[in-house]
Formats: sequence, structure tokens, C-alpha cells
Amino acid sequence: MVERWLQFTNLSLLEQARARVTRTLMDGIQLNMSTEEALKILRRHVNTKINLVTMFVDINDSTQMSLSLPQNKFALVLQTFAQEIGIAVLGYGGHIFKYEGDAIIILFLADFDEIKACKNALHCSTAILRILREVINPIFRTNGIPEITVRIGMAYGYVLVVLYGKSLENAHVDIIGSSISLAAKITSIAKANQILIGEYIYNILLSSTNDEDIVNKSKFTEVILDVANWKYLSHFDSYSMYHVYEYLPTDLLVQ
Repeated sequence: MVERWLQFTNLSLLEQARARVTRTLMDGIQLNMSTEEALKILRRHVNTKINLVTMFVDINDSTQMSLSLPQNKFALVLQTFAQEIGIAVLGYGGHIFKYEGDAIIILFLADFDEIKACKNALHCSTAILRILREVINPIFRTNGIPEITVRIGMAYGYVLVVLYGKSLENAHVDIIGSSISLAAKITSIAKANQILIGEYIYNILLSSTNDEDIVNKSKFTEVILDVANWKYLSHFDSYSMYHVYEYLPTDLLVQ
């Protein structure tokens, strides 16, 4: 499988992706997708807290798509999507933690540089939308496959790495923490191809003094939340609701 990827390395990254997606639709998945690297990292931190950005990428209206497409074609859509997102995540220093049907959970470790982790996550989210717009959807359209949109949500915070068993090598390993739940909740309120971030990420980026700060290249807008359904308290003010912001990269404003 990997050999087919190697023959595209003389092309630009987007051209490589187009060639790979086209080949995937003809011949099936091109690369092995694995969560092993993330699990290896987590096993080194069992029973301890680690700091990270958790990102959810969720395909919109996948249930409707699953009803309108043959099962094998729908599976290929999910595989193609997961393959290309996995490659983008790797390029920005992230790790695929779980594939959950039409959703992918991604981790960006932040123990050594929280600003870099937040920036990498945002750059990765921008890359994902660009891959959808310029690579996946045009090829899907050409092949008579419905285009897809995604919802992206992310949050920052400490998580506890837990082991479900006694064997470090064989037992199931997982992470628990409010930031994971918040990332999922944030994703659930996102619109099609919208990137939403939690208040910690927003504040971390605003605190950055780097001249190349991502804040100078993008637009953050606070999301007006439905207080009847959003009941999560801010980490910074126990009398306020947890704040959520839309991240709108300037390079995605030009269609």
C-alpha cells in the first residue's frame, strides 16, 4: 500500500492528495490507518494527567448519506475521509486517538508548549477544510458521490490517562477529563464547515506575544449560545458560561 503513496512524492501536497484520493476511489484505501502512536504515548502516562488539545472532526448528515449510498461506497467515503484527515493531522504534529464511525478524535500534546499545540490544532483544522474544498469534494463530485461537510470543535485542558486492566501492554487505555466532553459538546453545536474552539484555547492564543501570532491572521468571533441548552460554567469565572469562539481563517474567506 505504501508504495503507491511514494510514487506521488514529487508532486505538491495537494496534488499528492488528489492523486491518492482518485486512486482510493478506484482501488480502495491506500494507507494503513492506525491509532497505535497515540496509544503508545498514552501508555507512557498511565495514571497521570497530561495537557492537550482535543479535537473532534465530525461528518455532517452522515446518516442520510448512509441511507442513500450502497454500503461499500459509503464505507469508502468514510475511509477516504479518515485517510486524508489522518495524513493532515500527522503533518501538524497531532495524533489520531479514535475513529468513531463518521467522527475522528485527535490529540495535540501540550505539556511542553501549549501555544504551539493550540496553533498546530488550528492550522490543522484549516488544512482539513481546504482538503475537503480543494481535493475530496471535487473528486467526489466527479465520481457521482455526495460532497461532505464537517463540524470541527476543540478544547484544551488536562486529562487523566486510565488503564482498564492490569496489563500495560494489552489492557484498554483511555483518557477522561472535562476538556474531552467539552470538545464533543462544542462540535455538536458547530455548523457545516465551521471551526469552534473553547475559551482556554482562545485565551492561550491571546496571551501569545509572538509577532507571528495566529490571532493576527484570523478572525475569532464569540458564539452566542443558547443558555437553555448550554449549561457549562466558565473556567475563569464561575458566574459566567463557558465561552465558545468561531475561528475563521482568512485564507478560507476567499472561495
